[in-house]
Amino acid sequence: MTEPTRRYRLHLESQRRQPPPFHLHETVWQAACARHPDLAQRIDVTFGWDGERFARPLDDVDFLLASRFPHDVVNDAPGLRWIHTTGAGVDHLMPLDRLRPDLILTNSSGVHSEKAFEYTQMALLMLNAQLPAVFQAQRAHRWDVRLTTSIRGKTALIIGFGDLGMAASRAARLLGLRTIALNRSGAAPTAEAVDVLATISTLDDWLPQADFVVVTAPLTPATRGLLSAERVARMRPGAGIVNLSRAALIDYAALFERLRSGECGGALLDVFDPEPLPTEHAAWDVPGLVVTPHISCDAPDYNLRVLELWLGNFARFLRGEPLTNIVDRTRGY
Repeated sequence: MTEPTRRYRLHLESQRRQPPPFHLHETVWQAACARHPDLAQRIDVTFGWDGERFARPLDDVDFLLASRFPHDVVNDAPGLRWIHTTGAGVDHLMPLDRLRPDLILTNSSGVHSEKAFEYTQMALLMLNAQLPAVFQAQRAHRWDVRLTTSIRGKTALIIGFGDLGMAASRAARLLGLRTIALNRSGAAPTAEAVDVLATISTLDDWLPQADFVVVTAPLTPATRGLLSAERVARMRPGAGIVNLSRAALIDYAALFERLRSGECGGALLDVFDPEPLPTEHAAWDVPGLVVTPHISCDAPDYNLRVLELWLGNFARFLRGEPLTNIVDRTRGY
């Protein structure tokens, strides 16, 4: 049990290089506190930018909310109990076993679902209508009539079935698609938004059957390079692909070659390495590819959504209940 009157020190760390919706500043903190005045009374908050606070010991900090942090600094903070990351993926924080064993690490999984649902629907409809090719024809001032069949009844393969994957699967099902989802275990808390739920070990069997492949799995050592050149080649001719996860899950060079040859029906890629995508990067000019600048899952009030999630977990902490969104250090998500 926690002490009934104790106040806790929370440090909010932001990066100026990120867009404003990701900044955890005083104004957005006050907006979150206005919704939870009782919880706010238990917290003393400090704000930091660009890692400058990490140059000094975090001796007075109980909780840290940040996108990045030095492992040695948090490990040397004796009072630090809990770190919350502003994103869902924690691949940039690996190896996680370098973190002190007693530190709780939670992520912001769940705040992206609404936008992921909408982006997936948009992407699937665009691919089905062959809009990437239509856009290319427009840039070439070419009238290219493309008549396509209805999307209903076609097959979507969702790789990863966490919050993003479930949102993508719901979006596909609402369009009338047969939906196959793959994850590590072949099980999920709910399978109501999917027709078939199987293990990722069956990926090679499902790839040739899919009209659309949607990648939502987290980046871990096990998923890095998951869609290798060999697996990209196993995709059904004319199939489209969407990536909402991380670039390193897919062999982009192989995918680009498949797009150039016309074997791939189109792609919407929202994630790249590096980001921002350099002006000279080959992706800008790949035929059949729509580049979106990592906007698939984030909203203008992203920072407020993250704080709402954190405050909900803080309430659980005060009640002595287990926290949600705890990262499994072995699995990497």
